Amino acid sequence: MKPRPSAASLASVAGLARMGLAARHFLAPDHRAPALDVRAIVPARNEGATIAACVASLLAQCTEVVVVDDHSSDGTGEAAAGATVISLDDEPAAGWLGKPRACLAGAEGASTEWLAFVDADVVVDPVALATMAAATRATSTSIAGGLDCRSFWERLLLVELGLALVQEGLPRHFASGQCLLVRRRAYEAVHGHGHPDVRASVVDDRDLARILGGHDARLAPRLMRARMYRGLGDLRAGLVKNQAALHPRPLRHLVALLAPVASRRPWAAMVVSAGGRAVAGQNPFYGLLAPLARVGLAGLYLESRWRSRTGRPVTWKGRPIVLGRDSRRVPARFAAGKRGGGGGVPGRQRSGVVETSS
Repeated sequence: MKPRPSAASLASVAGLARMGLAARHFLAPDHRAPALDVRAIVPARNEGATIAACVASLLAQCTEVVVVDDHSSDGTGEAAAGATVISLDDEPAAGWLGKPRACLAGAEGASTEWLAFVDADVVVDPVALATMAAATRATSTSIAGGLDCRSFWERLLLVELGLALVQEGLPRHFASGQCLLVRRRAYEAVHGHGHPDVRASVVDDRDLARILGGHDARLAPRLMRARMYRGLGDLRAGLVKNQAALHPRPLRHLVALLAPVASRRPWAAMVVSAGGRAVAGQNPFYGLLAPLARVGLAGLYLESRWRSRTGRPVTWKGRPIVLGRDSRRVPARFAAGKRGGGGGVPGRQRSGVVETSS
């Protein structure tokens, strides 16, 4: 009698099929898409090594490019040639995290039809934003692009995390903060990143998309590439910061992560990982280490859950972040204002650089 395939093996095959289906729906560059009236906002803290390439990829396709230099110490603002730079020289007030504060500051005073929030480690295709707008009827849309992985741990863990996300199924209200395009009027109507559920969130992209409603998220490795983390320490801090909030059902997430490698046929998980990596343009040989990657990701998720439950902070970009906190206090400088109720950052423009008062 032939042995029956295990449930984990069947799940692995189903996961590979799901990844293949996802690849068929990758968003590709549309060179016929009409140009956009869009302000690109790039929140940046100590991104001097990447900001120039990011800005250069945005300048030709945007009405405005605004870099919000969040108290950097590495010359980030000086490296953002061609962009208007807003300098935030103080620390975020109580109830705010750095990225939502920077995004709101960059959106202040915009008059364009669209706002694009782009991470500083991202390089986009010359028609990326126009393609995104042409492909959606939603209020907001975002893309998750290709991964620029250079270290062993980035290739092992980060790519496996992306594959696991596709296999498990994208979470409800999934959004990618790497490149998020929003209709300005809709953003202002909900107070944007100044909304109480967004301004202190470690997953501000997801929470903003949920508040806006009708968000359209796509996979688009040909439209964008990003090096999200630099080495194991940076990767660990980033995943610990986000994973508990992204996956609020621990049992479901851990089963999805570990079941494929806990079966009697762990080779199936290796084959699926190798195939998924090949589809994503990554080195398939790292798929042989899929069991190690899955166990490592489960450990980081458990640390994220533990820190969320105990209030132990994680350090990100040199700032301690207490996970799971919910503060409704609004700093005076962001009190409700004329535009969108989100208020603004007082500042003055000088030689293309906006300097905020401390």
